[in-house]
Amino acid sequence: MRTLLVDGQWNLKRNFYHPSRKNLIGADGNLCGGTYGFLDSIKSIVNRTMPDRVIVMWDGFNAGKLRYREFPFYKKSREKDFENEVRVIATEGVGNPEDKEKFEMFRQKIEIQRYLEELFVRQVEEDYIEADDLIAYYILKKRPDEEVIIFSRDKDFHQLISEGVSVITPDSVEMITVHNFKDKKGYTHENALLFKCFEGDPSDDITGVSGIGLKTLLEYYPDMANERYTYERMVDEGYALNESRVSSKPKKKPLAKINKLVDDDTKRVLYRNAKLMNLRKPYINQPAIDAVNEVRDRVLDTGRSIETAMEMFTKDGLAQVAGLSNLNYFFAPFYSLQAKEKEFESSNQ
Repeated sequence: MRTLLVDGQWNLKRNFYHPSRKNLIGADGNLCGGTYGFLDSIKSIVNRTMPDRVIVMWDGFNAGKLRYREFPFYKKSREKDFENEVRVIATEGVGNPEDKEKFEMFRQKIEIQRYLEELFVRQVEEDYIEADDLIAYYILKKRPDEEVIIFSRDKDFHQLISEGVSVITPDSVEMITVHNFKDKKGYTHENALLFKCFEGDPSDDITGVSGIGLKTLLEYYPDMANERYTYERMVDEGYALNESRVSSKPKKKPLAKINKLVDDDTKRVLYRNAKLMNLRKPYINQPAIDAVNEVRDRVLDTGRSIETAMEMFTKDGLAQVAGLSNLNYFFAPFYSLQAKEKEFESSNQ
């Protein structure tokens, strides 16, 4: 079985803010660029990968709050206000342009979910849980014979790559796999989390180790390109490297950046980042675990209809926005998805 996992929040945001789509207006006078762009990208990626099933994982209400409790600066620059989300939804963002934009994205998200329900696309969303963690948990519990493809540009997912798990982006010619990762990135996928801990994640306001990035690490530790490393191994080899440098060149100072590895501040940052960003230990709760297990095993209801989605597409003005006269071409990939889900239904009767 081939499963396509879609990072829903990422895909919504990239289409919502896309310059060519952000001002598109539907038949009801509302913005619709995020909705149309999301559906168009799902159509394209289904056509490219030909999965047996598609599951869109969404950020739930107050997503990220579990990490925020561990690290109060989490997503601070995005002005993430966990207590404000209810107000934005309740007031529809009235009176504040930023809140209005947040509500508009929320509104289009609901529209997308309505479409996906008719297009034989499975979905998971759980309060407080981020899409990354839902995807990670699904992969950790995947069936041995299941091939999983993650659709996202988020580099966090590189740490989940293994035999049977790959990543694809909208603009990649081929999937990133365990076999071609080194050729594409310059190091083994087994060190993806370690590099991420040093780099941090500016988009989430997770700071890294200043002055020590990928280039520096590969310069001093070239074996990291081919072998799995741990922080402890780096420290041990760093000591040996400094001793060698000092003994061979007495007037040469020890490597300052390597010495920095044993600083208490550096160690604290690395261990904190590992806790925040390690998707093999996702931030997930029991309701989310139950939701992922349920979406993995359930048979989809037979009341779905691609024709209903096509009618919605026309009524909402998306066909006109897209300049489509033949909707069958646009929705064709979803018919193959429907056939696969029907096969799954038959095998479970």
